[in-house]
Amino acid sequence: MGYRFATLALALLAAAPALAQTKSADEPGPMTIDAEHIEGVSEVEFTARGNAEIKRDELSIFGEVLRYNAEFGRIEGDGGVRMQQGVDRLFGPHLLYNSLDDTGAFEQPGFLMQRALPAHGGAEHMEFLGKDKYRFRNASFTTCSPAKEDWRLEAAEIELDYEAEEGKAKSPRMRFFDHTLIAAPFASFPLENRRRSGILAPYYAHTSTRGLEVGVPYYWNIAPESDATITPVTMQKRGFQLKNQFRYLERSYAGELNLEYMPEDSILKDRRYGASLQHAQTFRPGFTGNVDYNRVSDNRYFVDLASQVRQVSVGNLQQDAYVTYTGSAAESGYTLQARVQRFQTLQDPLAPIVPPYHRVPQLNFSASRNDVGGLLDGTLGAEYVSFRHESLVQGSRSSASPSLAAPIITPGWFFTPKAGLRYVGYHLERLAPGQEAGPHATIPWFSADSGLVFERDSRWFGENLTQTLEPRLFYVRVPFRNQDQMPLFDTALADFNYAQLFSENRFAGGDRFGDANQVTLALTTRFLQSGGQEAFRATVGQRYYFEDERVGLAPASELRNYHTSDVLASVGGRLFRYWTFDATTQYNPRDQRSQRYTVATRYAPELAKVVNLSYRFNSDPATPLKQVDVSGQWPVAAGWYAVGRYNYSILDQRLLEGLAGFEYNAGCWVFRAVVQRIQAAAQVSSTGFYFQLEFNGVGQIGTQEAVTLLRRSVPGYSVTNPRDQALGPPASRPRLPFEQVY
Repeated sequence: MGYRFATLALALLAAAPALAQTKSADEPGPMTIDAEHIEGVSEVEFTARGNAEIKRDELSIFGEVLRYNAEFGRIEGDGGVRMQQGVDRLFGPHLLYNSLDDTGAFEQPGFLMQRALPAHGGAEHMEFLGKDKYRFRNASFTTCSPAKEDWRLEAAEIELDYEAEEGKAKSPRMRFFDHTLIAAPFASFPLENRRRSGILAPYYAHTSTRGLEVGVPYYWNIAPESDATITPVTMQKRGFQLKNQFRYLERSYAGELNLEYMPEDSILKDRRYGASLQHAQTFRPGFTGNVDYNRVSDNRYFVDLASQVRQVSVGNLQQDAYVTYTGSAAESGYTLQARVQRFQTLQDPLAPIVPPYHRVPQLNFSASRNDVGGLLDGTLGAEYVSFRHESLVQGSRSSASPSLAAPIITPGWFFTPKAGLRYVGYHLERLAPGQEAGPHATIPWFSADSGLVFERDSRWFGENLTQTLEPRLFYVRVPFRNQDQMPLFDTALADFNYAQLFSENRFAGGDRFGDANQVTLALTTRFLQSGGQEAFRATVGQRYYFEDERVGLAPASELRNYHTSDVLASVGGRLFRYWTFDATTQYNPRDQRSQRYTVATRYAPELAKVVNLSYRFNSDPATPLKQVDVSGQWPVAAGWYAVGRYNYSILDQRLLEGLAGFEYNAGCWVFRAVVQRIQAAAQVSSTGFYFQLEFNGVGQIGTQEAVTLLRRSVPGYSVTNPRDQALGPPASRPRLPFEQVY
């Protein structure tokens, strides 16, 4: 029986009132067949000829001839068959498909997967393995556009599982401009962004200290909350090294463990190792613990070898563990902390440093209560520390610091008087000649902080802003107490900066509390946008002394005998849409010269367009400094981006860090190449060459840390191929084939 229908709808009873039940989310909708000629047995089997189309929900099949068996859900197509399943499109000469379980086969298909990362390719034969699962034989796969297939993955078999977000290939070959880069018995790659176990692409680097370096990482997806990366590394000049990184994340704890081991350094003829553990844990609400442990085998470990071990300073590795408990009692909050902190000091023979003291242990207690009697805020801090050192005076320090404040705060002004007491006592060992075994001191102090806030409407380059004027006065009174017999375990003169102008103590650490009778005057103005963002800021401040200084860091330290401090001033903000700047200076009015200053600016009109420029100067004889630092990333041609950094010490007449490179974004692949030269030690510099060839959606070849290196060295650096192309730089987005007209 033949029909000349434009459309034939099956399962029409689903729309009848008697069967108008609510359709479940998994229940398929009605199937429609559209063709020039349809013939068959009603609701059993149909053959559609001439521009035929079968459609149900997200499934659409087009072909010259389509056959459908309703009993078995089988669809067969011939003659230029095109199939659309959700966002996936497939086409070929012959199709056999089961609509009940999403299985079947396609002969000589081409495919286009319009997923988060579009991909396309072709094969001699294809199998449907279920919803969103495909297997291709003698196939090719690429994320490049059809008109520009720079690379493709060819394999005897490719399996794409979009449910597991994983691709697998047998006997794969990575072809790049028709040249085979990599061939392997098997391979796997992510289709979206899901972690999976497998061998990652090898990485390469070349440095003057290690020579050619090659590593083959293996990623082990142990569980959803833990993974590991095991990387055997071969260094031309150093030999074999094994690197291991283990990460874990649970509801109550998280951390990362890095282990590095070299059985024998070919140059030093000795084994070398590095270890690093960062762990944070919550035992219960308010009760936490942290571990930060780092250790390496020798002083030159970081100079000779690239490492993931964390340094807290140039020469010290921290080995720190502490637990903290926070609670409340009698309307007061309190915190208890127990800590053990040690350091491994790495010495440079040409620039030796004094190792810091170990804290074994350190016990801290702090408590606070606000609104006592509706007027006062009270705090109490107490500490016990046992300081240990290999060669210097050592011992324990006990201290307590209670204080009371009476803050008065209104929208236009504030006034906060504050009084406190500082007690510190020692029990010392390995004494210096003439030093007391138990020095102690009790030091009362008083401060008063006050300020005004004025506001007015203003306009800045045509923009409506709010301008503030904020004068501030801060007074401190601390009587003199002789502290010459007290050791220096963890104390130094605090850096003279804007925050320190409003501090009661000019020392940082617990071994000194400076005498003071002084007042600080400061003035700040800000220009605020409607949302409260700061468009511009200018600040100036100076301290005035009423008495000469009597407490020094050491008995032989030079004491202040002048009555005005240096002037601190800073300006910064965003004067124009793409320009930000910041400038600070410390000016000595007695000598009429700047002690130090920093000037920095950034121009960033869009992503992957940034230029940073800064200059730092310090005239302090102990830490003289004259440094210029220029860095940036900028498009120089279609798809090409230049990156670089030049950090130069004018006083030392040497390059501290130099970096030059480029990045080419071809749309479906990106190539990065970087040359870096750094000052690794006092008289040791290291030059490295790093490159990375990244195939979007499949993987990368080259140096894994290339992007990390660029982000660290070039502030504001942006990758040009983010997973979400909408977040990429405008210069890397495909151009429209026509001009937009508004």
